[in-house]
Amino acid sequence: MRRSVPARAFLLAALAVAAARPGEARAQARRGRGLDESRTRPSAVAGPTPPASPRRDAVRPGDDATFRPTVVIRRGTSQGTGTIVATAADRSLVLTAAHVVREAGPLVVELHRYNVGLERSKGGEWPLVIPAEVVGVDDQGDVAILLLRGPSPLPFIARLYDDDPAGLAPGALVTSLGVDQGARVASWDTKLVEPARFRISEEAEERPFLITMKIPDHGRSGGGLFLADGRLVGVCVGHAEMYEGRRMGVFASLASARRLIREHGLEAEVARSQARPPASASASR
Repeated sequence: MRRSVPARAFLLAALAVAAARPGEARAQARRGRGLDESRTRPSAVAGPTPPASPRRDAVRPGDDATFRPTVVIRRGTSQGTGTIVATAADRSLVLTAAHVVREAGPLVVELHRYNVGLERSKGGEWPLVIPAEVVGVDDQGDVAILLLRGPSPLPFIARLYDDDPAGLAPGALVTSLGVDQGARVASWDTKLVEPARFRISEEAEERPFLITMKIPDHGRSGGGLFLADGRLVGVCVGHAEMYEGRRMGVFASLASARRLIREHGLEAEVARSQARPPASASASR
C-alpha cells in the first residue's frame, strides 16, 4: 500500500556524524543481525577504525552486490555512507543522501580493501581517499549522486531494483547497509512497513520514501536498502515519529534516485554498468 502522509507528522532526524580520521573499515566484521542499533548511544567523537582483523565472517552470497559497493563519504566534519551504482574506465558514480554532502568543505570517498575484494591481502596504504564531486542533488527527496574519478573501473556495484519501489508489499524483508558511528560497515535486517509519499519539510514537494520497522544509527545516512535478492531499493535518510508516536526508519525511494539520474543525463552510463556481469570477489583477489 502506498499513501500520502501529512508533512506535519514527521520530524526527520538526519544521521550523518562528525568525521573520524580515515581508518580501515571492517568488511563482514560485524553484521549486527541481533543488535538493535537504534538503542546504542553514539560516541561524542568517532575514533579511527582499527586495522581489519585477520579473522572475519565468511563471505556470503550477495555480499558482492551489497557490502562491497558500500563506501565511506566525508565532507568537512561530517561523514556518511554511499553505494557505488556505476563504474567505467575513468569514473564511478556513488549514490548517497543529499544531507551527507550538504556541508561545506572537501568531499572525498574512501575506498577500503573490501571494496575491491582485497580484505585478505596485506600491505599498502588503505583506505584510498579519492576526491569526489556532486553531479546531482535532490534536497526534497534527500538523494545525491557523486562523481568519483580515480581507480576505475571498480569491481563491485550495487544492482538496482528494476520496478517502482512503491509497489513493494508491506512486510517485505529488507537489509540496511551503512558505516555506523563512522567506524564499521554493518548490516541489519528489518521489515518494510510501507511505501509512502510525504514532504520532509514544509517547503519541499512530495517525494516517495520507504518506511522500515527498525531505525538507523548515526553514520548510516546515505547507505543502501536492499531486498532479499540483493537489489537496491532505497537510501537511508533518517528516522521519524510515524504511527502512534513510534519512531521508524525513513529511506528515500530508488524512484527519487532514478529521477535524478534521468535529469542529469546519466541513464546510459548507469545502464551500461548494470548490464555488466557481476564481479566475483574470489576473482579479484
